[in-house]
Amino acid sequence: MRRSFLFLMSILFVVSCLPSLAWALGEETFGNRRLNALNYKDWPGIVPVINHESRVYHVWVNGNEYAYYRGDIDALNDVLQKFAATNQKQHEIVLRPGPASTKSFRETQSIPFNWNLHLVGGLARAMAKKDQGGKIWNPYPMISIYIDETISLDQLKFPAGVTLLELADLEKRFSAGLTSTDITVRGWDAGQLAGLNPYSTSNMNAIAKLLDDNEVWVRLNAAGALGVFGKKATPLLPNLRARLKTDDEAFKKRLTETIKIIETASDNSEAEKQHQKTREQIHQFLKAQKK
Repeated sequence: MRRSFLFLMSILFVVSCLPSLAWALGEETFGNRRLNALNYKDWPGIVPVINHESRVYHVWVNGNEYAYYRGDIDALNDVLQKFAATNQKQHEIVLRPGPASTKSFRETQSIPFNWNLHLVGGLARAMAKKDQGGKIWNPYPMISIYIDETISLDQLKFPAGVTLLELADLEKRFSAGLTSTDITVRGWDAGQLAGLNPYSTSNMNAIAKLLDDNEVWVRLNAAGALGVFGKKATPLLPNLRARLKTDDEAFKKRLTETIKIIETASDNSEAEKQHQKTREQIHQFLKAQKK
């Protein structure tokens, strides 16, 4: 059985490249200590990927699981071969702008990485069965590669049978979750979509619409997620301040925290330019691959 411990938290942002709201039962491991193969019977063949020597960090929260890896192009191409060999109905690989890093549970460590593996099992798998949930919590293993000077597009070797995606594909999927008939999906998706791309004005405005959701829990998550956009969310400040006139003390507190985050956020315009440049390079690369 999976080793686990209670990690008490109220609403904690766990970054999987970027923030997403977390559940309450989780574990983490640092380095590449081998994980128990019995935990991965639902994904035949995935153990050589999950236990690859390039793994630097692993986090599991109620079945929502990420393994993070750091290495050179040879290590990555080896992982891709092993991933393609798994007995799965689909093998999706997402190319995203880098660099990337994640934080440990208590945010005491920042861990840079070059690619990650996402698995959805346990309690988290129930989310995939809810309306639009499968678009966010993919029931099949997925690898995301973060393109920067370490990982060059022209050196990647993609095995036959894999499906290549870009950030826009995930944004389209995640955006659908905001209109889910399920309260839980709408609420979690606010943080998921914000974390997917903190430079997207359209994603930010879509999340802001949830501030008028009928469910207070969804409104709380939306207010918190808007802080991920930092200074980019400055145009939303008048709207956020106007909403402080509420008797809902929890919502008022969350709004106040988000307003402070936005007001004190640093200027990330240069990082955004690099993000957009790399994103376009990925887009053109994938167009060439299809031809």
